[in-house]
Amino acid sequence: MKVLVTGGAGFIGSHVVDAMLERGHDVHVLDDLSLGRREHVPEEVPLHVFDIRATAVRELFAEEEYDVLIHHAAQMDVRKSVEDPGFDADVNIGGFLKLMEAGRKNGLQKVIFASTGGAIYGEPEYTPQDIEHPCRPVSPYGVAKLSTEKYLHYYLAEYGIESVALRYANVYGPRQNAEGEAGVVAIFAKKMLTDGQPVIYGDGEQTRDYVYVGDVV
Repeated sequence: MKVLVTGGAGFIGSHVVDAMLERGHDVHVLDDLSLGRREHVPEEVPLHVFDIRATAVRELFAEEEYDVLIHHAAQMDVRKSVEDPGFDADVNIGGFLKLMEAGRKNGLQKVIFASTGGAIYGEPEYTPQDIEHPCRPVSPYGVAKLSTEKYLHYYLAEYGIESVALRYANVYGPRQNAEGEAGVVAIFAKKMLTDGQPVIYGDGEQTRDYVYVGDVV
């Protein structure tokens, strides 16, 4: 199949690209390189460097006619989404709709969407949260991810485009950036490798759900 991986130069997306190549698929990457790294994309993979909100998205889908979209590109900073909900929605909802509108006009058959676990459920009524748990996001980021899942249902009902939304927990592994709003595994690993002191806030009794990037792929 011909596959487009958005955010394919990033942490999780680049591992997905590697796996798709190993399975013999024709893989392309769309990434604006704001967080992703060019060196994460194999030389034989076409890399399209622009924003998912760009008008070039329509031209790309019309020219390449992708069968599958694996969507990882996102505004992923929860705090930034709270500071600027409009920007978060513009990227995470508006950008997604640009992709879907271009795709449905050019033969797109299936979407695999990188959603989120904790941010969609909000304050948990019980743990672990399962598929039946109420979705009450308390951040614009979570609202956007849940909205995207609902839009995917619309594109199935209206255009027959199949989809899977994967609600990731805290993913860790190689290529994860230890700067900014990164996973605590990467942050702690960097601290220990550079003789720094990891810091746990609170009483140390907090629980988090972690998943290795290879298992996500």
